[in-house]
This record gives sequence, structure tokens and C-alpha cells, in this order.
Amino acid sequence: MTKQLKLSALAAALLVSATAFAAKPGYVADQSTDAVTRDSYNECWKTTYFDKASEGLVECGDKVASAPVAAPETVVHEKVTLSAKVLFAFDKAVLRPEAKDVLDPLVNRLKGDSGLKGVTVNGYTDYLGKEKYNLTLSQKRADAVKDYFVAGGVSADKIVAVGQGSANASMTADCSSKFKFKKGHRAPAALKACLEPDRRVELEIDTVQTVTK
Repeated sequence: MTKQLKLSALAAALLVSATAFAAKPGYVADQSTDAVTRDSYNECWKTTYFDKASEGLVECGDKVASAPVAAPETVVHEKVTLSAKVLFAFDKAVLRPEAKDVLDPLVNRLKGDSGLKGVTVNGYTDYLGKEKYNLTLSQKRADAVKDYFVAGGVSADKIVAVGQGSANASMTADCSSKFKFKKGHRAPAALKACLEPDRRVELEIDTVQTVTK
């Protein structure tokens, strides 16, 4: 179709009704369907006063479609505390065979969580022993749990292991007042049992979740 014929057809459409432009300003539209009229080349017919900046339509290729708005997200923080008594023998950093009963469900959960952002494995000891020794032991224990997770299929890039030594101990004051102990001597069994809650591994799990309204 020549340019002259296009213009003639457009003029004829304009004569049909001036209200044909109301629904789709700048375009010739079918009143019955509200669809933009197209020529034999499938191009949208525009009016003489068409303004692409304000009236352009995506369907006619005169406007870029807006990018979809991503749903808002939030990071959920969770802490899971594991008793060192279940995971390790006293003063050791090798996982007990029965530790798998506690760790396997966590492995399955973490590797199946598509929103998992990261996990920090914090190892803790009680206050018995020297500070440097406790830091080393707690790091080895944290590493042991991290290695178990990675071997189970959790991404190593998302796990950090940190030895905290006797930091954040909650039982020191209470237990030391009940059971007298001098550093450098063997700690009584009752004191070790009292301090058990301080010997632990804590997982800090960060998960990204979509906020639904």
C-alpha cells in the first residue's frame, strides 16, 4: 500500500467517528473492540496529532514496556543451638557418630532452601582451660560442623565457621559459685556437668523471603 493510499484510508477512518480516538489517544481505534486499527503491514494507525512521548503504546512498539516490579524481600534471622555433648566427646573436636541424627535434618533443610543467604557456625566452650586453647578448640568444632554440612551438599560459599572460645557463656557465674575450682587443677565432674550449656555450637541462619501482602 502506497503512502497516499495509507493516508486516504486513515482519513476515511477519521470520518467514521471522532470518538474513535478517545479510548486510545493518538491512534485510530475500533469502537466495538477498542482495539487499535492496523494496516495491511500490521502497523498501528496514528492520528495527525499523535504524540509518541505521551500517547505511545507498547503494543504498537511506540513505548518500552515497564520492567516488572520485584516483590519486596526481607531477611529472616534464625538461631539454632546444638549441644556440644551431643556432637563431641568432652574436650574433643571430632563429631560423634550419633551427631548425624542432629545434623542430617539441618543439612537437608539448608541445601533445599532456595532463599538461603548464609550460615554462620559459631563454636563455644566453657571457661575451663586457657583462653587460647578454648579458641582453638571452638574453631575446630565449628569447622567440623561446617565440613559436615558441605559434605552433605550445602554450598561452602554460604557457610562461615567461627571459634568463639568461652564468649557469651551464661553458666560461668552460677557454676563457679557452686563448685570451687582453681585453674590449673582438674575440674570436678559436677562443675563440668553444670557448665554443659556453655559448650555448644550455634547456627545463625539468614534466609531471604518474599514479603506477601
